[in-house]
Amino acid sequence: MVAGLGERKPLWHAGFVKILLADFLVCVSLYMFLPVAFLYVAGNVWAAALAFFVGMCLAGPFCNYWLDTFRRKHVALWGVAGVIATTGLFLFDLGAMGFCMARLVQGAAYGVFQIAVGSTLLLDLSDSGKRTEAAHVYYWFTRLALAFGPLAGMVVIHDFGPRLFVVSSLLLSLCAGGILWTLRVPFRAPLNPSLCSSDRFWLRRGWRVFVPLFLVVFASASLLGGFRGALPYLCLSLGFWLALTFHVLFFKERLQAELAAGFLAMFLSFILYGCGEGWAAVALGCGVGLATSRYLLSYIRICAHCERATAQTSYLLAWELGLLSGYAMSTTALKNMECLPLCAGFILLGTAALFHVVFVRKWYAAHKRK
Repeated sequence: MVAGLGERKPLWHAGFVKILLADFLVCVSLYMFLPVAFLYVAGNVWAAALAFFVGMCLAGPFCNYWLDTFRRKHVALWGVAGVIATTGLFLFDLGAMGFCMARLVQGAAYGVFQIAVGSTLLLDLSDSGKRTEAAHVYYWFTRLALAFGPLAGMVVIHDFGPRLFVVSSLLLSLCAGGILWTLRVPFRAPLNPSLCSSDRFWLRRGWRVFVPLFLVVFASASLLGGFRGALPYLCLSLGFWLALTFHVLFFKERLQAELAAGFLAMFLSFILYGCGEGWAAVALGCGVGLATSRYLLSYIRICAHCERATAQTSYLLAWELGLLSGYAMSTTALKNMECLPLCAGFILLGTAALFHVVFVRKWYAAHKRK
């Protein structure tokens, strides 16, 4: 029996912890490639970023069929296996085109993993009254992976070389697969869904939330791409913990106030960048944590009960598209004009704030569900 239809479970049960660890390890293994992707694609970072996201979109519409036709844990394991297989290809000299094709398949595998785990198993194994809290915790682990993944990537490739860098990424994904293998998932009778659909993939009426969320993450990633060394990423993780603390102490039931604080912290991070990357990273982590967690809640509150998985995947797509695009822009622009990522990120952040005030705030108040 699926949790929520029978006995009530606490939030932090063994299955939930395993899901969190598997997500964190897979995200770290892939985020390791963000600051070093240019080494594999001869400078064509945009192509690699686009290929990864296109892969996610190509696989997404089929996930609902797979998840309701086959065992859900097995679908999640297929996703991890795809990530492992494509990462293993990077041990060989694929060339720029080969690397982009591998990233395309890797993106598809990662999309299957996230929809199977974060948008399905997470909900199946959580009590119905705790699913919103479970989603918040799950995506907080994804944000923390953004601090530790690029840091691990830079350190490993600098100290041990590209081969051990790839091996490290492989080991993290293998550990995630091993954790998922031990997960006990209750049997669920197969349904007869359409082969291709937007279920569990894209919430069409949520585009008003998608746009500012994408812009916020894009702007943040454009600043992240300019960080060098371990200190800024450690400070970024500190900023995430500050955001979580502020949420619990001050903003738990004040969505708009928390969003405003998040935007102000991100604007401050761009201003502080000239004073030191560490201070900028703390402000950025705090701002991203406050703003993006609230956009996740906005997505959940505008969906019907049966659309929760679709809303969470839509949130993930905005996060990944913004992250990949921002990093690609920053990595490309830094070679030509160092101030371009800062200027573009600042402008996009202002655009996101304006879009939220004009197109989202009143619409959300009218359409949200309690």
